[in-house]
Amino acid sequence: MTEHGHDEPDTDQLPRTPTLKFAKQLARELVGVATVEIDGIQGGTSVDVTPRNPHARAFGWMDFSQQLILQVGGYGGRWELDAGPEDVALLEGIARSVIAGRVREVFAPGRSAISVTLADGAVETEIGGEAPAGCLPLPFWRRWSRSVQYAPYR
Repeated sequence: MTEHGHDEPDTDQLPRTPTLKFAKQLARELVGVATVEIDGIQGGTSVDVTPRNPHARAFGWMDFSQQLILQVGGYGGRWELDAGPEDVALLEGIARSVIAGRVREVFAPGRSAISVTLADGAVETEIGGEAPAGCLPLPFWRRWSRSVQYAPYR
């Protein structure tokens, strides 16, 4: 059930989750610039988008029909969404913005912050980390830490 090259993913056996149509659309649109893997997982669908451009950002999501989990960054960039029309639209908007290269990541030890600029100019930011218990981030870490502005897929 993987999209490679020009083959259409075999998604007929997958559950009809809210983002399946969008995943299939991306698989068609991104032929030649990214690999789109669409797989069935227990209770839903998993989608992984990996660009060929090494300076672009990979992303993926899991769709459990009632809940969506979108992951853009290494530590940060995890959005846990309901599966209503507004949240499906947000997931699609973030995905399109990552593909367009409107994503920036700031790194610090054990954490990162992902900022995605949507088509309308709004910025969605998520921060996450895996630092040892009791370790707090240094003040203003997003100002002085290493940051990366990712490239578009095309």
